Amino acid sequence: MQNLYLDTRKLDESCREAYGLTDEIMMENAAAALENAIGERVKFEPLKNRVLILCGSGNNGADGYTLARRLRIHYDVVVFECTEPKSPLCILQKSRAEKCGTRIFTLEDFTLEFLESTAVIVDCIYGIGFHGLLDEKIRTVLNDVNDIMTYRIACDIPTGIDIDGKVANGAFKADLTVTMGALKLCLYQDVAKDFVGEVVCADLGVGRRLFENSSNFPLKKANLLEESDMMLPHRNNSFVNKGTFGHVVIAYGKKTGAAKIAGEAALNFGAGLVTLVALDNEDADFSSVSEEIMTSTSIPQKVSAIAFGMGLGRDEKDGETIQKYFDFLTANEEIPCIIDADVFYFDGIAEFLNKRCKKVVLTPHPKEFQSLLKICGFGEYSIEDCIMKRTMLIEEFCKKYPKCVLLVKGTNPMIGYFDGRKYNLYVNNFGRPNLAKAGSGDVLSGLIVALLSQKYKCLDATGTASLAHALASHKIDCDYALTPKKLIECVTKL
Repeated sequence: MQNLYLDTRKLDESCREAYGLTDEIMMENAAAALENAIGERVKFEPLKNRVLILCGSGNNGADGYTLARRLRIHYDVVVFECTEPKSPLCILQKSRAEKCGTRIFTLEDFTLEFLESTAVIVDCIYGIGFHGLLDEKIRTVLNDVNDIMTYRIACDIPTGIDIDGKVANGAFKADLTVTMGALKLCLYQDVAKDFVGEVVCADLGVGRRLFENSSNFPLKKANLLEESDMMLPHRNNSFVNKGTFGHVVIAYGKKTGAAKIAGEAALNFGAGLVTLVALDNEDADFSSVSEEIMTSTSIPQKVSAIAFGMGLGRDEKDGETIQKYFDFLTANEEIPCIIDADVFYFDGIAEFLNKRCKKVVLTPHPKEFQSLLKICGFGEYSIEDCIMKRTMLIEEFCKKYPKCVLLVKGTNPMIGYFDGRKYNLYVNNFGRPNLAKAGSGDVLSGLIVALLSQKYKCLDATGTASLAHALASHKIDCDYALTPKKLIECVTKL
């Protein structure tokens, strides 16, 4: 895992105090990281070899002027002063760049001709302090540079993204973001994903671990999951049987496809047995269920983990079925469960969580999260709020229901967990747009419940299943043809 921070400016200050580094030393290292990124990632052509740098008025702009000075002898460097330098370092670094012969223009001089021979554009306009709306002139230039086929690098944070991850109209769209010192949480918000591109972290004069440990105050906000955090359910022992790996129960409702998909995912992710249960429904049609999966109209006597909500329905009779699952799980607190989909619209979920939130995994998407928050007494939020304020809302929810694992789906799913003493937030940024298809969430539910049945802790099961779900999407090249069935097959290739 990697640490994510809401604001790294306090870390900058702590680093200067702890290690005796000056702002200029840190700035030179920031510019060196940008210089290295250009050299490593941009292929220059004889007639297309310009580096165009957009500079602001603060220290982000100063990074740009420092970069221009460092590149001046090797490349055709053009700088656009998007706002007049104001910080002392920005004024100083602009002066140094000018003394090296760097060509510096204002936005009034900008024409599309400057872009015709440009190989890379570096955005150094605003850093972490941006908020509100972009100036019209800056927005116009950014729209132009976003439209051309060239490589775009953002310094620290793409211009137009604020500390909370909100994206202003006309924001810079980077292929690569070189963020300084430590990773920022705002770069991993859902709406920012199309603007940050690949994210790499640059050292500012000391190694990253020293930088992050320079403060005596807890500044970390979240954890970025890595592939190495995935703990696949490999079978290392031979003296085993199907019961060793647990018996999964999946509720079988009106939309039967959801349960079937979850069942196939659970079976393919290591569960020993899977039963689809149409609770107290003697008329249930199981004719199309795979012969690999068992069926029943009652919860089996021996059950290791339960998943319910996917395709159950929302009418009065469905509510009665949901309540029966709640009653069963309240009476059997040792059985872990995952709750998804239609259950988040059922008022009884608040009472259930008040009675039992341990060994419970919740996996709502933003609209379902909106309903869950309202039912559980957090107030009314718009779907946009559930996306933009997701980090805050997840923390509030988890602290009200300790030891409950909450995964809120999205472009970058977030997982919250409060053990009663310490709260942690985990972010998974491996997902691809080919996952945006009906049935993908049912696969995730099946993966989680499979691990629960194999005695994974709820947090470990959720994190590993989320990673497997996302990383499996990379096993198929096509960005639109990933079906739930193919996704399950890809999971088996991890």
